[in-house]
Order: sequence, then C-alpha cells, then structure tokens
Amino acid sequence: MTDANDSEPEPLAPADKRRRRRLLLAVAIAAVAGTAVVIWLSIDRSGPETGQQAAADPALEGTAPAEPPPGRRYTDDELGFEEVFEKLTAPRYARFESEREASEHYIETERHFAEVATGHERERMHFEHNLASVYWKAYGDLPSDLGFGGLLDQAFEEAMNGCAQERGWPGLKPNVTSKADVDQAVEEFGLTHESFRELRHECTKQAATYPTLDPAVRDDLLGRMQEHYRQAVHEYLREFPDAEVPLVDHPGAPRPLEERLIKTCLKTPDPAQCAVEFRVELPAG
Repeated sequence: MTDANDSEPEPLAPADKRRRRRLLLAVAIAAVAGTAVVIWLSIDRSGPETGQQAAADPALEGTAPAEPPPGRRYTDDELGFEEVFEKLTAPRYARFESEREASEHYIETERHFAEVATGHERERMHFEHNLASVYWKAYGDLPSDLGFGGLLDQAFEEAMNGCAQERGWPGLKPNVTSKADVDQAVEEFGLTHESFRELRHECTKQAATYPTLDPAVRDDLLGRMQEHYRQAVHEYLREFPDAEVPLVDHPGAPRPLEERLIKTCLKTPDPAQCAVEFRVELPAG
C-alpha cells in the first residue's frame, strides 16, 4: 500500500489550473502594483529611441515630434490618452444593452488577460486597468458641475427622458439600472424587457452627446472634465513613471509586467512551469 505522502498528486482539472494560474498572476500583479490603483516597476530606460513612428500621420511629416514632459518617457498621444479617456468615460449603456452583456464582456476580458494575452497586448491591458483605477479615484474629485448631480449629469438625464418621449414613451425614465426599477418601468409602460433595454441603449448613445446643452457650454464642460482626468493621470505618472506602456508597440517598448512575472517565476520551485503558466520566456542561463 502506497503512503499518501509518497503518492503522485492528481493532475489539476482545467478549472483548477485556471484558478491556480489566476492566483499566481494576481500575486505577481500585486507585487507589481503595491495597491489596486498604482504600479511601481523598475525598467531599463536605455535603448532605441521611443515613440510611435509606425503610427505617424503623413500630414505631419517634416514637423518636429512632440517631446514627452520632463520625467516622462512618452507623450500623452503616445500613451493613447484620448482613446483611454473616451473608453473610460463612455456611459455603460451606450456600450452595452444589458448588465448581462456588460458582465460577459468584462469576464471575457479578464479571462483573455489571465489566460491568453501576452507581450505588448497584456502590458497595455494592465496599464489601462491601472488608469481605470486612477479615473475612478479622480471621478470623486470632479468639480460639482461635472460630477454626480452637476450640469452634465442633469443634461444627460434630460436628454434620456426627452429621447424616450420622442420615441413614443412620454413619462418613461429610461436611465435606470436596478432590476426593481426596470421591472417597474416595464410593467407601467407595457414594454418587454428586451424593448426596454434597446430603448435605453439607443437613448444612452444619444444622451452621451448632451444634445440639450449649448454646444459651447457642452464643449467647455467636457474639456474641463478631460483636463481633470489628464491631470490625475499626470500625477500618477509623476509618482510612477515606470508604469508607462505606449499605445503602439515598437522595438524597445517597455514590458514592466512581463519583467515582474519573470522575476516571480525565478523565485518559484519550478521556474520553467511557472513561465509556461505566465506565458513568458525565462532568460537564458
């Protein structure tokens, strides 16, 4: 009879392997991040010139390239600030029709990050995840006219209600999210849940343009909001300059998360297996 302590462990089931991989990844990222909001990494700043030459606009050929701010490796354009701003400030139901659709999207994104993404794609996903935390914190510091209950918020609500009226549902308030509120709206107005979600989705896309505001006022408010988030990102990058990952990959682009994962693997009993699970290549020797 074989002693239990001498027997070979049973192979991990696929679900167990996924949980183990995600746990290891979470530990490595926690070592990188320090907190859920920020990351601090040491990377080699030597090497080829940085920038997104491959994405250069031909119309700007011959003009001097923008220089990164002092202490920074990349400009806001190279970091894709505009793209991230639009993605993170887009209303939830302008992107998704339902909570289920939103949840499935985020679950699939997390799965792809934990189990599939490698190289620059994974680095960029991790960088944008950290920026999302910066944005979330900055939202709480928005000036009153830009935050919850402010002019933008009021204009959004007004546009949502006006959209429902234009589509033949006067009195319906489509800007609700809880199941109880949705059920009440569906019952009161004789809608199906599917038709309500479609209405909310279309009205949210329309309301996100703030059609009830004077264009000059709207542009001023949105510009101030963008600048508020920009300053929050700048503050974050001043404190953690090694967190930068450019929007476009290029030779010499930093891979701070990958470096941390390699360091984590080298400290484990089986670095080779860890490297397979983390999808990284260990240094030779």
